[in-house]
Amino acid sequence: MDDGSTDHAERALRHVLARIDDSEGRAAPVSDAVRRSWQRAADAGLQPELVHPPYDPNVDVDSKLRWAAAPAMTEVSADLPDLPVALLITDRRVHVIERWTRTARTAREMDRCGAAPGFFCDEATIGTNSIGLAAATRGAAVVRGFEHYADALTHVTCASRAVLDPFTGQVLGVVNMTSVDPTSSALMPALIGRVVHETRDRLLDESGARATALHDAFLKARRRAKGPIAAVDGTAIYTNSAAGRLVASTDREAMWDWARGVAAGRPDEGLVLSAGTHQAHSEPVYDGPDLVGAVVRFGAAPATADLPPGNALWTALTESERSVAERVARGLSNRETAAALFISPHTVDYHLRQIFRKLNLDSRVELARVVARSSS
Repeated sequence: MDDGSTDHAERALRHVLARIDDSEGRAAPVSDAVRRSWQRAADAGLQPELVHPPYDPNVDVDSKLRWAAAPAMTEVSADLPDLPVALLITDRRVHVIERWTRTARTAREMDRCGAAPGFFCDEATIGTNSIGLAAATRGAAVVRGFEHYADALTHVTCASRAVLDPFTGQVLGVVNMTSVDPTSSALMPALIGRVVHETRDRLLDESGARATALHDAFLKARRRAKGPIAAVDGTAIYTNSAAGRLVASTDREAMWDWARGVAAGRPDEGLVLSAGTHQAHSEPVYDGPDLVGAVVRFGAAPATADLPPGNALWTALTESERSVAERVARGLSNRETAAALFISPHTVDYHLRQIFRKLNLDSRVELARVVARSSS
């Protein structure tokens, strides 16, 4: 670091320390982690009085973390109806993707300090804050009002914790509670800990549910199959006895790559396996917007116009599609359906397109008739 940069960093740190001397929290001890964060922010050239969170409106509303954490975040927010707090979820880039607030005043305060969807909270751009610290340390962090590096954030206190994928160990993002109060409360990290615990459980259940969904799809398809049939995902492959003569265990990766390509609309030039190239038809298995597996039928693609009526027609849908169909059939809008299922309206639109395609329907009225027949 040259002398000019050193002088700039020292001036920035003096500014932060002088501000703390004038604050109500000046007697409270500051952790080494926060002090190191101040130094990193100063060394990066950030000026405390000029820092403002950058904004990008393009957020990943269909992220795995949002899906897993939204139920717990909603419950915790409902338990705090009169408190000036917000709950936030960020992605792994510490880009805020969702927020829960209970009052208009709180929402306005959060908007003012950048605690809203679209804002970035990484240390490199706004200095010391609990979201950036939690992401950097892959753990938990609390930053009281006076401990923030940016002057614009000193009126709020925040508690955050990184959420790790229980299978890969990668940081999925951060969950946060921000209070319009410069003092901290032991309640905040405790509630965030509850959210992380429930989110982790949901992530573990989700993985098992996806594996079960694929196996169930294979068993259902096998009962009706008259020829070779298989099911595949990123880790497993299932075959009936007829397909076992065509497919080797070493073909899983090639079959899964082919199935993903078909689902993405890539031209199908045949399924190339170790025993040769085959004509095959892939039926994707989805969980929300995510492709989690495929049922593969060898031979020509089956006709889609002869789907059976009633309950048999209903079973052509995935569990996620049936959940959407049931709510739409009751008259809920796409947005109301999305809120009820903790998914985005975009995901509801996607499911409806799949439902109408599979059932050869043209309207919600026709869908309501199918749902009524399936429950009779």
